[in-house]
Amino acid sequence: MGISLVVLIFFTALGVLVVLYTLHFRRRALAMGPERLLAALSRTVAGEEEASELELRQGASELEARLQRAFYAFSGLLAAVLIVCLVLTAMSTLPELSFALSGSCIFLGSLVLSIVLLRDIPRHISKQLERPPSDA
Repeated sequence: MGISLVVLIFFTALGVLVVLYTLHFRRRALAMGPERLLAALSRTVAGEEEASELELRQGASELEARLQRAFYAFSGLLAAVLIVCLVLTAMSTLPELSFALSGSCIFLGSLVLSIVLLRDIPRHISKQLERPPSDA
């Protein structure tokens, strides 16, 4: 029971750290402002500060698609591990393993939550691309 408790605590702490880092990253990305966020996307897509609007739109949609694929992959993995954990708990076989798998479920859940939080960034970029440029 000692090792499974250590595994549970380790993965829980790791999951909390992942969510906290994601919240910090998301807050910093959204606080950068639309110009700096678009410039960062431009450097990522084209390797330079000035990319065309089409390249920026494609980059934002590609980023959103990657996050969507990661969401589905981690959600599927979480569901599979959770089902195994529940079956082991219900059958009362290997309770230490199901206890340790609970930690990995918490970690995978935190990854899914992080991906959900990060999906706001490409949506924010897309909104900025749809707005007409201001002459201020």
